[in-house]
Amino acid sequence: MKLSDHDDPTHAQEVALALKRMYRKKGRSQKQATPLTRGILEQLLLVCGSDAKGQRDKVMLLLGNETMRRRSELCRFRFEDLEVLHNGKTGIRLRFSKTDQLGKGKLIPISPELYQAIIEWGENIGAGGFILRSVNRYGQVGGNLNPASVSRILKSLQELARIEHIGPLSGHSFRVGGALDLLDQGENLEKIMLRGGWQAESTAMKYLREWQAL
Repeated sequence: MKLSDHDDPTHAQEVALALKRMYRKKGRSQKQATPLTRGILEQLLLVCGSDAKGQRDKVMLLLGNETMRRRSELCRFRFEDLEVLHNGKTGIRLRFSKTDQLGKGKLIPISPELYQAIIEWGENIGAGGFILRSVNRYGQVGGNLNPASVSRILKSLQELARIEHIGPLSGHSFRVGGALDLLDQGENLEKIMLRGGWQAESTAMKYLREWQAL
């Protein structure tokens, strides 16, 4: 709108009044994603097979849990992003994110378990490039994974694990579950925001407030 020298209609008084009437009538509650906490993660890992699909699923679960990234960011990680620091610790570099539009990058620490799982996955498929890949019914591995597939894979694993007492898992479940795990471990809000890549306290608290008392 600014480039065409037109006023933004969403700032008009009529629009603001219409939104207020709608919120009074329907409310502003937002359904939060079902948390994928460590306990749920362990149940999902148990149903991952030893074939290409199962190996990919295991990598996706661990990567999502440890990095707490959005599904589009998970699918953008590459094997070349893995790093081993001088002290022997392992990490993966996030080169671009929703809150890093300039691509300054951020090194996220990962466990030796996840690092090894990614290395073995890369060796088995014999390729660099994107870590997460599609796998068809014949076990053929594609070149990338559509972010929309993350939720579908999670729901499939949830059905296999017969986890029926919670709501359906989705791509955002990694972020909610990771934040709750850190909270249960006694981490402060600043540490949680740093790990999840949140810049505003209000955004981080939105993930924690609904589930904290459960």
